[in-house]
Amino acid sequence: MMPRVDFYILRQAEPAQRVHFCCRLAARAWREGLGVWIRTRDASASEQLDEALWTFDEASFIPHGTTSLDGDNPIVINHEASPGALLINLADSLPEDWQERDRIAEIITADEATRQAGRVRYRDYQQAGATPQTHRIEH
Repeated sequence: MMPRVDFYILRQAEPAQRVHFCCRLAARAWREGLGVWIRTRDASASEQLDEALWTFDEASFIPHGTTSLDGDNPIVINHEASPGALLINLADSLPEDWQERDRIAEIITADEATRQAGRVRYRDYQQAGATPQTHRIEH
């Protein structure tokens, strides 16, 4: 069965907006009981997102880390393959195991490079038989 693929289109171009929306999406998925893999482009991006999850919501604790700890971390931030029913893909390509996920979220900003890479991934999903859904985020 093909995973559900959602593209979230942000009006802003700033990378910080993408990171903040990713944190909100990961926290919501965790509260709904989903394991989450946030796929980043590299170790530096993983560290930045790890820090952002500690600070984006001062009123709550979102359990996460850069390794799965044998499945004990419900949100894993890494550029290497990790467990999780929901893949939040912040990298510029598709991971090899994307079809094994239940859901995939792509977060696209108004930045031209991010948009172009997102368009390529959108076509890749379509060509593989998925039907991506697009959600325009206005705030």
